[in-house]
Amino acid sequence: MVTAQQADFFRLFGFLPLPGLFDADELAVIEKEYAVGHAEASKVYSAALGVRGQMSWSNMRDQTPFLAGALETEKLRTAAEALLGPGAVGVMSNGNVFSGNLTEWHADTSVSGFRSLKFVAYLDPVDADSGALRVLPGSHKDPWHDELLAISVKERLNTAGNPESEASDRTGFPVDAVPARVCTSRPGDVYAFDLRTWHASLNGFPNRRMCSFTYFGAPHDEAQSAAVRSVAKQFGREAQFRELRRQRDWIAAGARPSGIPRRESQYSPGWLAGAGGNEHRARWIEQLRAWGMAPAA
Repeated sequence: MVTAQQADFFRLFGFLPLPGLFDADELAVIEKEYAVGHAEASKVYSAALGVRGQMSWSNMRDQTPFLAGALETEKLRTAAEALLGPGAVGVMSNGNVFSGNLTEWHADTSVSGFRSLKFVAYLDPVDADSGALRVLPGSHKDPWHDELLAISVKERLNTAGNPESEASDRTGFPVDAVPARVCTSRPGDVYAFDLRTWHASLNGFPNRRMCSFTYFGAPHDEAQSAAVRSVAKQFGREAQFRELRRQRDWIAAGARPSGIPRRESQYSPGWLAGAGGNEHRARWIEQLRAWGMAPAA
């Protein structure tokens, strides 16, 4: 259970450590399903993307049932609602692998008034010397959040730098020049952070494995609804950016456009069809469709 003090910590600082959230049995299943997702993703990338050396994929598929349903588990769902309020919407369950030395300073969005969180679970031990997540506590709050755009390379696109541009290694400050909290982690530990919180990593080793679980706060007025719609459009633009770069890499490697493997969508037909009798998923799908993030029925 997330305590009131933990909820206050997340509200004030924009992140929250949840040590040992996943037990050994859950980790064993996550490890197995991560390997399945990674193997499928490796077929559709010709190279890892950007300075992060990143490949990412959706785990909302039939082959990874635990990770596909993780957003609905009481453990994650109640934690999300404790931090974001009742009715928090499960949006994404993803796998990631990073092989680059660093992730540049960025926030996943800069849209004002947007409430959200991402749970991240690293499947390998990480610390300051091995690519652990770094966060700037309180950087989800204005006006500091906007002031930090000075170190971003994506200001003109109304995003704080996700995904990174071609010049992402030329941000205003090197990763280690910015005073930050290093989120040392062991398998089973989870960190939650607001998508507006600035974060980075440094000294990473190849093939750092991570699963993420993203929730949006349920909007309660038109301003909050507009913020969610704005973020949904931003995520759509960034997905196109990543997809075009993935296709470019295949062409650079000699592939014909007709031979480039297709990626699965974030929301597989099986996940969308599996809402029968599941009140949480059914409600989320309705919201995701209204926001333009999931395909219409």
